[in-house]
Amino acid sequence: MAGIWQYRGKWKCQVRKEGFPSQSKTFDTKAQAVAWGIEVESKMNRGTFVGGTTKQSMTIGEMLARYLAEESPNKAYSAADLSRSKPLIATLGAYHVHNLTHTDLAKYKRERLALRSPQTVTHELNLLHRAYVIASTEWGIVLPNGVPKTSRPTLPRGRGTRIRPNQIDLIVQATESIQLKHIVPLAVETAMRRSELLSIRWEHIDLDRRSIYLDKTKNGLSRTVPLSPCALQVLQRMQQATVGPVFTLAASSVSQAFQRAVERAGLDHVRFHDLRHEATSRLFERGLNVIEVARITGHVTLSMLDRYTHLDVQGLVQKLS
Repeated sequence: MAGIWQYRGKWKCQVRKEGFPSQSKTFDTKAQAVAWGIEVESKMNRGTFVGGTTKQSMTIGEMLARYLAEESPNKAYSAADLSRSKPLIATLGAYHVHNLTHTDLAKYKRERLALRSPQTVTHELNLLHRAYVIASTEWGIVLPNGVPKTSRPTLPRGRGTRIRPNQIDLIVQATESIQLKHIVPLAVETAMRRSELLSIRWEHIDLDRRSIYLDKTKNGLSRTVPLSPCALQVLQRMQQATVGPVFTLAASSVSQAFQRAVERAGLDHVRFHDLRHEATSRLFERGLNVIEVARITGHVTLSMLDRYTHLDVQGLVQKLS
């Protein structure tokens, strides 16, 4: 409730409401002070009050820009945040942080789903949510109505196509890239992501202990990947060094070379990331449990691990026999 009193020959109004910083202003007349107090309280109750400080008048565009400058650089792959922020800023950037409603966010989700995949939209919504949480917990932004929320899109079942051993051989034989001939079988044996494979350094490989240490991964967590006999042979066949990167190809070059090899091999709808799906499925078929597989693949949640697993039905039939 607004408090009004005389102050140095004028009238001062102060509004105190939980969830907002105290607001005060001085007027020539009491009527002006009363009217201002009523207006401020009304806006606070509707959740449309901007306030008189830079923090309280921050737009979503400004919030995301600060998040990209201060928080994203601490991530392993900050470029992803930058690309995901662009549609958010283009559509929601002009909103003040406390004015965005659940309805506004739901509308954004519907419109984006008409253009992009559920996974892409989920990443965008998660970025906005993280920025809001940081703004409210560390930057002093007051959110009377809390962080705006909407349900996440339902993710489709992971690609169920398996890449058979003979198909992998055809791809390796079809490629003209010497490095890809090593990358493909290593991907199938280790379940590493493309970015992780390209980040391998010779000094992080221990052939005696049959392991590769990954210092930089997609989720920001380091892990040690065990090497199967086949993976070990791939590395042993390569020209080894003591330090430096194992592979020098850029990520885009790997994808392009892989796609050309797939086309030469006469295979349809095969993507490089399918190798990770295949590798994850093979790990389960070898008898490893969920914890063991997750330790190798680096999956943080069981739901994501499940999307990467496509067990061979014939193998399940044999277990039931």
